[in-house]
Amino acid sequence: MESFDLRVRDFNLGLTLGSGQVFHWSTSDGRHWHGMLGKYFYHLHQPKASLLRVHTTASPSLGRQDLRHYFGLDQSLQRILKSFPKDPLMREATQTNEGLRLLRQDPWVTLASFILSSTKQIIQIRQTVQEISCRFGSPHEMQTHHSAAWAFPDPAQLVQAGESRLRACRMGYRAKYLYQTACLIQEGQIQLDSLRTCSLEEAREVLMQCPGVGPKIAECVLLFGYGFREAFPMDVWIRRILEDYYLPGQKSSVAQVQAFVTDYFGPHPGYAQQYLFDHVRNLPSEVWQAMVKASPFAQGS
Repeated sequence: MESFDLRVRDFNLGLTLGSGQVFHWSTSDGRHWHGMLGKYFYHLHQPKASLLRVHTTASPSLGRQDLRHYFGLDQSLQRILKSFPKDPLMREATQTNEGLRLLRQDPWVTLASFILSSTKQIIQIRQTVQEISCRFGSPHEMQTHHSAAWAFPDPAQLVQAGESRLRACRMGYRAKYLYQTACLIQEGQIQLDSLRTCSLEEAREVLMQCPGVGPKIAECVLLFGYGFREAFPMDVWIRRILEDYYLPGQKSSVAQVQAFVTDYFGPHPGYAQQYLFDHVRNLPSEVWQAMVKASPFAQGS
């Protein structure tokens, strides 16, 4: 196991890994996190804002390279934040989530994880992802008691496992979707790597050919797995934010909502979405209702 320190700027490890965009990292205290990136095991701790302490089975040079890419540390977060609109909710979300970054994840792991995420809470998704990894994934080269030391299984491993064994991992009806998607990828009918050179619309269309993948999951994969900054996942939280705060009292069509998102949130709507999602889901309901009443978008404001 190699150890090194990585200097970081505008980065919060706990906020980023706990924000609902990734599910294969584990923590017992919210401060120390362990998981796999590719075939390498990482244990991460951020003792202070400017420092990431790393223990890994990768070499220090490869580890630094992987982590800078994975956490988007080569991007100017301040420049991204300055592109956000300046309404009260967006300003508050930016202030309370200082250091939250979007990840650059493996597309397959992202797709599989979000297929499993339907109607589940974050902690439940993590448990299912870890169980699948333990049962069907490949272990890294060092012995460890952490379940996250097992890499998430690739499509071939899930096809070999079969749908019935996937159901035993407490994923219910999602087992069929995950198995069928793995089969499509294993057979070459869907080629995830080719989507990197597609337009957002083309990539979305391909992803929605996967069983169990609707618009929301497709947008999550496009944003968190491929880095399409225009992608804007709309789950129940984001719909509530848009309908209650930004478009109150309006019966907007899907096209009108999408047009508003494109026009209002600037060049990084996916980043803005993540800040809003993480902020509002942690607000007490009475605080949220007070913010809605004070919305500058409300009629008569």
